[in-house]
Amino acid sequence: MPPGNDDHDGPPAGTPGNGGERARLDEPAPEPSASGKIATAAALGEDRRGITGAAKDALDAGVSKLGSGIETLGEGVSRLGELSHIPVVGSGVVKLGEGITHVGESLHELPRVARTRRGRLLIRSVIVGFVLVAAWIVVIVGLQLHGNDTPDFRPDAEHILVDLSRGAIDEVYEQASPRFQEMVRKEPFIDEMNDLVHTVGKFREITSVNDTLVTTGPSGRTGRVSLTVAYEKATCKVLVSLHNDQGRWKLLGIGIELPAELKISQAQREERVKACKDPMDVKHCDVHQAADAILRKLDGGRAGEVWDEATPVFQQQEPKAKFIQLQLEHLAALGGYRRIIAVTEAKLAIGGASSTFDALAEFDKASGARTVFAFYRRSKADPWRLRSFKVVLPMPRAADDGGRADLGSGSGATPPAGPPAPAALPAPASGPSHLAPRDAGAR
Repeated sequence: MPPGNDDHDGPPAGTPGNGGERARLDEPAPEPSASGKIATAAALGEDRRGITGAAKDALDAGVSKLGSGIETLGEGVSRLGELSHIPVVGSGVVKLGEGITHVGESLHELPRVARTRRGRLLIRSVIVGFVLVAAWIVVIVGLQLHGNDTPDFRPDAEHILVDLSRGAIDEVYEQASPRFQEMVRKEPFIDEMNDLVHTVGKFREITSVNDTLVTTGPSGRTGRVSLTVAYEKATCKVLVSLHNDQGRWKLLGIGIELPAELKISQAQREERVKACKDPMDVKHCDVHQAADAILRKLDGGRAGEVWDEATPVFQQQEPKAKFIQLQLEHLAALGGYRRIIAVTEAKLAIGGASSTFDALAEFDKASGARTVFAFYRRSKADPWRLRSFKVVLPMPRAADDGGRADLGSGSGATPPAGPPAPAALPAPASGPSHLAPRDAGAR
């Protein structure tokens, strides 16, 4: 085939061959377009790395400057300590300056440490440790503050003191804690508070709150507040205890420390609680009148009327039928009622709401049977109502027939026979005795 014929020298155009492949491989690859996604992402990455690096550099420079400033401050404090004329103060200030200088040097070297891998790991560990410690401290402080959240007891205490001063002692007792009502009976509490109001006068104001304490125990939360209270006659220290019952703070106890000039003697207190000037004067002593009227109703067989006129407390203690039966038994044993012959005790509460009357009554078959009354009234204008009643039967004494017992003796009863007289001893025989006397040799 003649040379120069292009149609037969190599593979046709477009057919792969060694020369064609070599030529294509030698050609440079086309460059990607500048507007593509790959170039955009690379440019953004380079920008972010540039921004991050600039931020780090700026942060490092700021920390270094801060460390240098603190170091300079420490050196200045150290010089100030050296210039001090007081040795103790000067040495302390020098040590403080050295410490500040050390902190400044540490901060100044911190950016250099952060450039190594181990340094970065160390700094991250320190930061995590500081964060954990700070979080733990915050949690502990929060729990302590929440646990020691002491409420303000002043309004509750002031409300209780105002009610006691205006005479609403019954309401204060009813609104008190159930624990207080279990420990303290209502009548003694009313008497003590009336005596207190009579001693210190009316409540004026709470001048100061001295101390407040809240505790949690098996019975729930209890609180105590110490106050300085101004009354009409004196300024006293008052301690009020409260119990959190069903979400409300209720009275658990109260104590008042009286000043020395207000303390009263026992004689003055007895004079204050005396029911009448002369308890035996039935015309002018209303307690004596009430007791005499009850005894005469019982003597007339009207025990049911006495039970109906008594207080609800008395009616709850004993059923009506049992009370009537018991009084009939007493009437049969004692006989008819005559009069009160002596008064052992007649006391009136300070507020005048309750009284006690202890007396000896004369009956047909007993000349001195003890009778004890307790009365109650809401106000001085109301009549006395029976709150409790007790009759003490005398001990029986032997009768003349020797086998029968008597429940008592009336004013004209024959006294019982005494024990028989002992038999007379025979007279000693005359002559010398063969027995030595008991005091022989005592002369």
